[in-house]
Amino acid sequence: MDYQYDIFLSYPRAGATGEWVRNHFRPVLEDCLDLEMPTSPVIWYDEDQRPGLNWPLNLQQALLHSRLLVAVWSPPYFRSPWCVAEWQSMLAREKQLGLSTAKNPLGLVYPVVFADGIHFPQEARDVQSRIDLSTWGTPFPQFRKTEEYQQFWASILRVARQVASHLSTIPPWAPDWPILTPPPAAAPQALLPRL
Repeated sequence: MDYQYDIFLSYPRAGATGEWVRNHFRPVLEDCLDLEMPTSPVIWYDEDQRPGLNWPLNLQQALLHSRLLVAVWSPPYFRSPWCVAEWQSMLAREKQLGLSTAKNPLGLVYPVVFADGIHFPQEARDVQSRIDLSTWGTPFPQFRKTEEYQQFWASILRVARQVASHLSTIPPWAPDWPILTPPPAAAPQALLPRL
């Protein structure tokens, strides 16, 4: 057993963030990483899963076998129990490996900001190395045809250079890394008519 993925892409699927990741961030990041790495990047992306898989188990295995978590932060990210569990899993791995400390400052989470930054939990606001891409937070496909898209592409190329360099520092794989899962959602309470 070993790493299967260079990057685990963590983001909320619904809403503007999901559209932005699908339409712009993921394809440009993949293209730019391909220019910066000795081999083609392998990115785990939830929409690439085959139908019929046990989604939670497949997600947990993908996270366990990923080198780096690229987290697309926005307020909906921190409202998603699955996104928070993915992020916290990598933070737990960092702690186990002694990373993201004064002695070893690089960690296993590379955050990019899609929107806001003010309404993040304190733990996320304390991360100074996050990359703010909110200037280009336009989810619509037409964004590709604007002048700003060239600036967006140049910014993602800088992200890809940092990520490619970061990937070379990741410790060897181990099977005992913690993988957190969100607590089960409470079952909806059915209202019974009064008799």
